[in-house]
Amino acid sequence: MFKNINILSLIFLLASCSKVETIGLKTHSFNSKPKRIIWIQAAGVTEEHFALSKFTRSVVEEKTSFEKSLCMGKIWNFNLYQLRPDSKSGFLAQSFGTKNITGQCSDYENKPMWSYFKSIGFKVSALENGVNDKQSLLNAWKCNSTRNEIPKSMSLWKMTDTSNQSAKRFHFQEEMNFTDGEVLYDRSCRAGICYASLYNNAVEISKNLQKNSVRSLLIIRDFSIENAIVRKDVEGLRDRVNSLEKLYNYFLAEANNSNDTLVVLTGSGGRNIELPRRGKQWERFDQKGSYVLYKRNSLMSPVLADGAGAENFCGLYEESDIFKRFLWSPEEKKVPLDLINL
Repeated sequence: MFKNINILSLIFLLASCSKVETIGLKTHSFNSKPKRIIWIQAAGVTEEHFALSKFTRSVVEEKTSFEKSLCMGKIWNFNLYQLRPDSKSGFLAQSFGTKNITGQCSDYENKPMWSYFKSIGFKVSALENGVNDKQSLLNAWKCNSTRNEIPKSMSLWKMTDTSNQSAKRFHFQEEMNFTDGEVLYDRSCRAGICYASLYNNAVEISKNLQKNSVRSLLIIRDFSIENAIVRKDVEGLRDRVNSLEKLYNYFLAEANNSNDTLVVLTGSGGRNIELPRRGKQWERFDQKGSYVLYKRNSLMSPVLADGAGAENFCGLYEESDIFKRFLWSPEEKKVPLDLINL
């Protein structure tokens, strides 16, 4: 009898040692530290928008890349001064880890999340699409302060034209040379139209970062979904959601093929839509933008994550907490980022 008990104990011990860690019904290695990070900031996006990608497919049962994420979270959109602030303020709160966002130059005196990554050797770039002058990180370059670290810590790539003839320009099919502090403008953009896609630009900039640095962070700031909803342009909205899905799918595949890549998608300033149920409602929705609801921003926005450290982004939390979820690690794991006591 005692012999049988010993055998059973040994079996349970071996089973516990061979335990496979999972999350979202998928195997996952917890507490991994990414060397390559892609952070997609999608202004105005809500989960309802993902349906425009899913239900326009020939096979509805086929999962979109959004559904394949390891982790999903929800974030509250508010700061010290506003409930449901605009997407620009929301993304600044996420980047700086503070609810004290005023819309003034003082915002850029906060230390951005990527400064901590830069201190351990990360190369940092941001790509902007559909961003107006008030929303752009370029404002950090215009605000003179010795405490403003953004112009010193990253390069900024803008999908827009400029009247400045001496401005540096880029094209995704050409060699991309850049240094920290530079602002580059898309050569394909003319009269408000960019002939290069967000997908092509993001992929090539990402490849460039990967080629030139062991550690890299690419922030993709896309306001095109928000712009389409404001115009009640349902066809344009569907195109932009499909483009976002394609872009997320590319980086999702990168994360799945690597053990040190993290991809995160966050929304802010969500603009709700009400999908039609049947028949002629869809015609009115497609042609006239009926059922589009956007009078007020949503109080909550989605977070999707996959890859190394994705487990940090599960749950329900304030959007300013995104900051520390990029940086946090268990106390028993001593890494350089522990120096900021997160």
